[in-house]
Amino acid sequence: MAENIFEAFQARKSIIKNLAIKGVNFGWISQADADQISHKLDNDILTIGVIGQMKAGKSTFLNSFIFQEDVLPSATTPMTAALSVITYGPERKIEVEFYTNDEWAEQQMTAQRDLREVANNPLEESKVKAAKELVEQAAKLGSSLNSYLGKLRSDKFENLEEYVGAEGKFVSITKSVKIFYPNEMLKGVEIVDTPGFNDPIVSREERTKDFLKRADAVVVLLYAGQPLNATDRDILFKNVRQCGIGKVLIGINKYDIPFCNGEVESEIVAYVKGQLKKACKESNDFEFNSIVKEVEPVAISAEMALLSQLPMQKIQASDIYSSAWKRHCDNFEISSQSQLLEKSHIQELIAIVKNTIDTQKGEILFRKPVMQIINAGKKKLEEFENQRTQCSNDIKVLSVSDNDLDEKLDNLDRAERRLNRKIDGLSDDIEAVFRDIIKKGRHELEDATDTARRRMEGIIEELGRFSSDDSIVPSLDRETQQLLNRTLPRSLESINNDIERKTKNAVDDFFVDVTELCERYLEDFDYQDSVHNVQSRIVSDIETGNFIQEEDDDSVEEKPGFLRSVGDFLLCINPAFWIGCGIGHILSLQERKNAFYEGLKSFFKQIDFSEPLNRVMRNRDIIINNIREALVDNLIHPIKEQIEDIKNNTADREKQLSEKQDLLKRLEGQKKELISQLKEAETMV
Repeated sequence: MAENIFEAFQARKSIIKNLAIKGVNFGWISQADADQISHKLDNDILTIGVIGQMKAGKSTFLNSFIFQEDVLPSATTPMTAALSVITYGPERKIEVEFYTNDEWAEQQMTAQRDLREVANNPLEESKVKAAKELVEQAAKLGSSLNSYLGKLRSDKFENLEEYVGAEGKFVSITKSVKIFYPNEMLKGVEIVDTPGFNDPIVSREERTKDFLKRADAVVVLLYAGQPLNATDRDILFKNVRQCGIGKVLIGINKYDIPFCNGEVESEIVAYVKGQLKKACKESNDFEFNSIVKEVEPVAISAEMALLSQLPMQKIQASDIYSSAWKRHCDNFEISSQSQLLEKSHIQELIAIVKNTIDTQKGEILFRKPVMQIINAGKKKLEEFENQRTQCSNDIKVLSVSDNDLDEKLDNLDRAERRLNRKIDGLSDDIEAVFRDIIKKGRHELEDATDTARRRMEGIIEELGRFSSDDSIVPSLDRETQQLLNRTLPRSLESINNDIERKTKNAVDDFFVDVTELCERYLEDFDYQDSVHNVQSRIVSDIETGNFIQEEDDDSVEEKPGFLRSVGDFLLCINPAFWIGCGIGHILSLQERKNAFYEGLKSFFKQIDFSEPLNRVMRNRDIIINNIREALVDNLIHPIKEQIEDIKNNTADREKQLSEKQDLLKRLEGQKKELISQLKEAETMV
């Protein structure tokens, strides 16, 4: 079931690798190109984050979603659960990272604080409680505790519970666990089990956020008995929002419990959607609210899904499993594992996850190499078409009487002059499109940046109301992540789509004029296929951004579109402007504020769109040069050269005509074969 997602992911990789091999065999791409595509596919990581309260049933969900067996133990308490990353390994094993000496010393000091001191500060209170719990649980390690701190440790898979189980020996000092599992479908995949936020270990919380920032899909699990309560709202509207996540999926787990009390799935989902709508009204984050409003929650039962996957012998041998099996069968009036799987609705949630992966990961990882290979084949077809067209036109020229050659040459001169004027006009039209949209877009980007700056300045101004500089850091982090990961990228996408649409319109209008011009001056020659192929390629280049010739690294090429260089420009911005700004109480309040303001100034100084936006204008020259080369250099000039050659050398005219006719037959056969190859390649994807 869950394997379908990963199986489809791996299958698409295999298909594209095979397509690359075809591309090499067909002569479209080099072996080096194919190797590069294969390397990219093998080394790119698909990351899925799973978030939720302890009672939401994440362990059962992950067991069903990934393993189809009961591998993960029940989670421990929220504040001591470690970050877990599940990925492929040739053998079942785990790698554990313990807290460092400094991190543990920090927890010991925090544990000594009086809870009454932080009673009015929920964030600080949760950290103090967690620290007390950590230190208390660590007592079972005795004098050996210090020998583990700051260490990395490999262990047997069977000992996993010692690090993540409720009564695990090392659970109190475990910072993170990497679980390696020998399932081929997990190659290039990371499933991140995020135990919670407001982590008492700051570095662990930051690591959780780092994983989620690059996640291709984030699944938030709610407990159907109390869906979207205050803790869930904090997770979603505070913690998830801070990570700059652009796609959120929601599963309402254990829906079978309210179902037994008379509620149906539609009512449970409607309630959660209503609570989401209410929470959005209470939140002032328009960008994140727009993401949440797109969410379609799915009522699921991870336990039912897991029971549908376990061997029946295992279910019958366990009192817990057999009792759950009987309860679900009675409640839903079913009697088979297939019916249990259907009623679990987990396939519906997995389908949404898969669609998210296809649209987000597929755009970069899969779409680019497919377009690279197919476009190389189309380029090859265009080259054959140009040769065939030239050969066909050569035959027509060789068949024309000497008296008509001068008239044909005169028409070609007229066509070239008028075609160049139309190309110059298209250049002006595209430049006007670029300048208008970029000017408008720059204003939108500057307005968004200014709005974020004002909000951050307001946060810094409130510094005096908090007990420490660290208290305002989460708010500043949230604002920077929203700006860099949501607000600005969405604006850039809108600008890019506007440029693409208007440029395509200008190009389409241009080719209408070109067709009319060719009908007038090239009526005796073969031009239709060449003009059509040029138009098709130019439009394809505009849609994919393949015409952009950057000198930057490979990461630039991953993002199609006019503004991909601007999108990568955002990735180079360092958002952590507050690091080193807060110096506790050594400085006065105003001096500390000034330090934050200097950091803020340095951060926004990085956000200057002038240079990357101006680079977009270079794309106009690439489009125009491609059109001029295809229509003037590769279509009209060869005909003119052939006419001039015939005028200057008529002695072997019959021989040339025979050779060209033989060449045309061969080119027709090669073109037919190439079209067949393209169809074969396109059916693969």
